[in-house]
Amino acid sequence: MKQLFHRMKQILIVIGVVLASGILSCGIKQPESPVVAQVGNRIITAGEYAFAYELSPRTLTSQEDSIARNAVLDRLIDRIVLAQNAEKLELGSTDTMMQRAVDLYRRQAINRELYLKHIRTPITVAENEESEAFHRSKITLFVKHFESEREEDAINVSKGITLFKHSPIYPGIEERTLDVFGPVDVIGWNDVHDDLEEQLFNLPVHQCSEPIFDGQKYHVFKVVEKEKEVIVRENDFQANRESIHGILRKRKEVKTASQFVQDVMAPQKLIIKADALNKLTEKIWNNRPVSVDPRIQYISNDEIKYIADNEKDIITQPLAVFKDGTMTVSDILLQYKVNPQKISYDSKLALRESLKNSVALYVRDWVFSEKGIREKLDRLPSVKEEVQTRSEYLLAQKMINSVYRDNAGEFKNDKEFQDFLNKYISELREQTNIQVYEEQLMAVSTTDEGLSRKVDFIAVYTQ
Repeated sequence: MKQLFHRMKQILIVIGVVLASGILSCGIKQPESPVVAQVGNRIITAGEYAFAYELSPRTLTSQEDSIARNAVLDRLIDRIVLAQNAEKLELGSTDTMMQRAVDLYRRQAINRELYLKHIRTPITVAENEESEAFHRSKITLFVKHFESEREEDAINVSKGITLFKHSPIYPGIEERTLDVFGPVDVIGWNDVHDDLEEQLFNLPVHQCSEPIFDGQKYHVFKVVEKEKEVIVRENDFQANRESIHGILRKRKEVKTASQFVQDVMAPQKLIIKADALNKLTEKIWNNRPVSVDPRIQYISNDEIKYIADNEKDIITQPLAVFKDGTMTVSDILLQYKVNPQKISYDSKLALRESLKNSVALYVRDWVFSEKGIREKLDRLPSVKEEVQTRSEYLLAQKMINSVYRDNAGEFKNDKEFQDFLNKYISELREQTNIQVYEEQLMAVSTTDEGLSRKVDFIAVYTQ
């Protein structure tokens, strides 16, 4: 049965990933986007469908065009009929945890709109910036790099008192050995962080930089050679202009977002309570997995549920205190379930640090969403669409859970459950008036154009 339940979760994940798209609520009679299908009084727009298509597995969308498009639409419809049936059975009417989860999703949607309003929309990239970046992309620098934890060593190297011992700037960066200068790093445009790039490209050849402190070590750079393409054609610039524009815009977005975070969060004077953090760390550390995949390190839902149900001594303790509110351990665990962050099991100290970072992120999310609500961003159609989407997904989950519990005794293996679920969904579809508008469906542009509101403020800021 555990395998069956695991399989059920896999089904939910597939449905959720494929169908987690921005949709219009059934109350909107004249959607801006063309309608590709209707399930009862619930419409599926071209915009919603395009986003679902882009999130679908390539194994699905690589099929013949008509087959792929209808397969994606079928998955959308499956989720909707499950959610509608769950609503009829009032499976979510008294589920306060579900409502809290939906509210957290609503706040995430508000934060995306906050990002668009304050970060993405105001940013522009001028043609001269694109041209300058293009010409810089035709230059290759050969750079020696020295690093040390001692400022005195860095100063002596920068003044030529001590020999320049080279260390690669980044692991895996291209290295080359020059006859006169020995090992050097080969640096082109967009190979290093843009702040460092600016320093290197403006550093005169054969001149050492002043020592630069990164918070841990001191660095000295020296450009020993510079190569430049002699012939640069205008049509080459035009061919690469779009890509260059995107890179420059992303750079500006990251810097603007970083400043925005500082400006909004500094007045909050966030304090993370050491006592509660230490206790939570201890609980999670003592029940850490025996073996951990270093690529995927998350607190399991079972562990979160156990702490929430059994650790009454810490669950109500304040974990984060800031100007506009307080978050308890319980609040943070719910946030984690909705928006899990990677943690480290390398050591207890590393686990504590990663938990602390997650707490800070959740507080930041909440503060941002409150700012967005004050700016009335919660009233935007896109936010309401997100709430509708998340509600349907959670209702579909509850419906499948209910089907499994009510009929678990009939399943001997996961295939039997899959067959039962397929039949159940098929019956729901037969009871529902479903209309598919094939012409509009085949006309949908399946690119990510127009999907800019699907940005995640935090993800972009932390890249």
